[in-house]
Amino acid sequence: MTIDEPKARSRRKKPVAPTTPDPVEIAMEAEASGKAPTGEASALLRRHSALIDEQIGLARNERFRNRIRSIRDIAIAAMVVALVVAVGAVVWSASRASGLVIQPFSVPPELVEDGLDGRAVAALFQDELVRLDAATNSIRPAASFRNDWSEAITVEVEAGGLSLTDTYRALVRWLGHETYVEGGLSRTTTGLELVVRTSDGTAVTVQGPADRPGELMKTAAERVYEQTQPYRYAVYLQNRGQSLPIGPERQALLDRSLTILTALSSSPSEIERLWSSNGLTARPDISARDSVPLLQTGLESDPEHPVLLFNLLRSQGELGLEEEAFLGAQRTAVSMSDPRNRAKVSADLQASFILRNKAVLADLRGDWLQALELRTRAASETSSQPLWLNIARDRVDTLTALHQPSAALALNDRLLLDVLSNTRRTANRPLYLPQAEAAASLDQRPQALAALEAFEADVAPTLPPRTSAARATFIWPRLAYARARTGDLAGAQALIAATPLDCYLCVRERARIAELSGDRAAADRWSAEARRQGPSLPFAFAERGQMLMARGDTAGAIAFYEQAVERGPRWADPQKYWGDALMARGDEAGAIRKYRAAADRAPRWGALHLAWGRALEAQGRREQAREKYAEAARMDLSAADHAEVKRRLAVP
Repeated sequence: MTIDEPKARSRRKKPVAPTTPDPVEIAMEAEASGKAPTGEASALLRRHSALIDEQIGLARNERFRNRIRSIRDIAIAAMVVALVVAVGAVVWSASRASGLVIQPFSVPPELVEDGLDGRAVAALFQDELVRLDAATNSIRPAASFRNDWSEAITVEVEAGGLSLTDTYRALVRWLGHETYVEGGLSRTTTGLELVVRTSDGTAVTVQGPADRPGELMKTAAERVYEQTQPYRYAVYLQNRGQSLPIGPERQALLDRSLTILTALSSSPSEIERLWSSNGLTARPDISARDSVPLLQTGLESDPEHPVLLFNLLRSQGELGLEEEAFLGAQRTAVSMSDPRNRAKVSADLQASFILRNKAVLADLRGDWLQALELRTRAASETSSQPLWLNIARDRVDTLTALHQPSAALALNDRLLLDVLSNTRRTANRPLYLPQAEAAASLDQRPQALAALEAFEADVAPTLPPRTSAARATFIWPRLAYARARTGDLAGAQALIAATPLDCYLCVRERARIAELSGDRAAADRWSAEARRQGPSLPFAFAERGQMLMARGDTAGAIAFYEQAVERGPRWADPQKYWGDALMARGDEAGAIRKYRAAADRAPRWGALHLAWGRALEAQGRREQAREKYAEAARMDLSAADHAEVKRRLAVP
């Protein structure tokens, strides 16, 4: 045997014991061969299949249970969030609660038998407070006056007998800013005594005869109103005073109002100081120039307060600072777009306030059609007669600017008949100024001058200081120009020289008067100054175009009309003037386009339809021209224009 033989033997395989076939493998092989498994293999395969199905089902159930758990968790989380939000809303509401809450008064049994129980007496007191509030006509939001016994929620918590109402009231008392009013009515040897106390420490005691409890309530309500809402009470006194004729009673009310507002200007409350600044500027004996620093002081603590912004722009407008007024109206519009600022305006005046501010913006762009629509809506939104009257007066001016002087005078006459008493007519603006503006619109210069001179002679001496001061920026420029147009150049120049140099209208009229007097250098200088003072406004640009047009510089005039249209795209006048310039250059088609654009902005301008008819006739469109002449004949026209329309319509 060789040395290799043991190795050879070691490589021989050991015999393998036979194994039992796997039934699953047999079943699978049978299934694969197309033969159905039988016997134990088949049973085992069925058991495996059932086991797999069960495992799949368990897996599905687990996924389903997980999904249910997720939905449940989400629902619970949503409920928790909703509960937190609801609780937060209730807490926030409670923290924002303010106003006067009137609780039942204490009343002795003998008065209860007479029908004056605690709730009845408190209700009478509440009625007097509501009456005072309604008569105040203040743009400052009013505190709500509500009783403390008419809550609708009465759900009781069984464990402690605590209602949701009680819980909310407790939150309001803890977090809110409400002032609670309670009181007691009792008999005295001479009549009745009413004691009213507030939660901030105010106590009022009034006495009166037993047969006049209403007077007792009225006196007590006024004193509580003064103590709890001094600003609004000052406005109430001011409104009452201004409604009275000049005399001691009127002056006493105005003086009392001034005393309250002056005290509020030193209040530790920033809000009260802010509103006192506003209230002091509403007095009839303060000038617009003096009111500006007061309003600016108030705006230092709240730069976006819409009421102060609006009153500031009005004061600036009275001073002739029309560019500043335009920018102020834009700021006011932005302020009122914020709900937080809107809440600073009395809820019943918010709609008319927004519309009036938009109307001012429309005025300063020359968009008189929109201004008229806005003021018509604003008038329908207010129940305050003084405010309604102011809006109506502005509508008169707007109709005149739309070249509808007859409609303006008709509305003015309705104001005189329906609103103003006979004793006050001669002292109110509707009498003379609309007549002057209407006459100027129809080129009736002597009539315009007469109306303005009558205003100065009859009305100006009776005006309160604030209105009287506005004459220098509102009446005198118009009166000076009316004098110049009627040939009194010396009188015009003397009067216009007395007007402020920072007044936009005053500087514009200086330019036009200089042009009429033949001093073109001065006219150029003042016109440039007017455009500098009002870079956003269209009026000085259009007037500059008219100057150049009168000098024969058609191209220069058109350039300024274009700039006026850029600043006042909805102002009809520069569109019409532009059309006139194009007609002078022989461009009838271009003129017609401008006249059509102007008619969209001032649809009842008689002179415009006359010019439109001329352009159509120059194109040989005679029938269309006659239609325009016929339309012009139904509108307001100057005497010269009326004669021309009549002559053109007479031509077959």
